[in-house]
Amino acid sequence: MTKISGSCLCGAVTYEGDVEPVFMGDCHCLDCRKSSGSGHFALILAPVAAINVKGEVKKYDLIGDSGATVTRHFCPTCGTQIYNTNTNPAMQGMMTLIATTLDDPEYYAPQMAVYAKRALSWDQPQAGIPHFAELPPVSS
Repeated sequence: MTKISGSCLCGAVTYEGDVEPVFMGDCHCLDCRKSSGSGHFALILAPVAAINVKGEVKKYDLIGDSGATVTRHFCPTCGTQIYNTNTNPAMQGMMTLIATTLDDPEYYAPQMAVYAKRALSWDQPQAGIPHFAELPPVSS
């Protein structure tokens, strides 16, 4: 377990927890690109129960490629996206923290890239990690 912490740009929303991430990865889907303002989002999948979020968040729901509802949680003051939740049964009890909100962003080490087929020419997936054209297969 690793103790992590992070916050939004203005500091109104903070989080901390002892966590062993399920995975860390870069998502190149259109929704993540638009939401991040960059070529991809750096995400850390972790159990909701392991992270304590303090401060008010606003939410924005959208339907992802899987057909599940993705809820983006962000600071209502500065707009920083802090984490996402997902109604996909495979994501039950999980949240995806936005790695750039970490107090120590060097903690983040991507293990895979998803939606790699949508990666922009100027933001290609990192060499040496698995790339999935869309989502990786889910084992049952």
